[in-house]
Amino acid sequence: MLVPAALAAVVAWEVLWSGRRRAKRSEVYQMALAHARREGLPLLVVGAPDRGATRGPGCGDVCIDIQGCACPVQMRADITKRLPFRDNSAIVFVSCVLEYVDDLDAAMAELQRISGGRLYIVRVEPWTLAAYFYPGARRTLPGEVAQ
Repeated sequence: MLVPAALAAVVAWEVLWSGRRRAKRSEVYQMALAHARREGLPLLVVGAPDRGATRGPGCGDVCIDIQGCACPVQMRADITKRLPFRDNSAIVFVSCVLEYVDDLDAAMAELQRISGGRLYIVRVEPWTLAAYFYPGARRTLPGEVAQ
């Protein structure tokens, strides 16, 4: 069991890192949004930005989540299955989702198909309490991808 001082240090670290995580997610989202506007393409946000410990910075033009979300334009869908978007038709922002997908290869193939490689991915940092306590994680990812 952690002594109170050690527990306080862990909590302080997580609070500081949480602020950094939110700032990074917002920065990558803004990059994706700017790219979408520059290219005249829709921004697809994968994962409900309005729910859970990993609340995101925005809804984009379409929010895709297996459970739905409160965004104005949403699609309840499984990203490991074919989505109703043409090849190379969108910019895709994914935040803290791929760690929880059953079939990572299928999800990445579908996101690559839709985006033509214009993917902005933010991961759950594996050393944080959020990664440790958030239920259902199947893997950790090695780093962010912004293309």
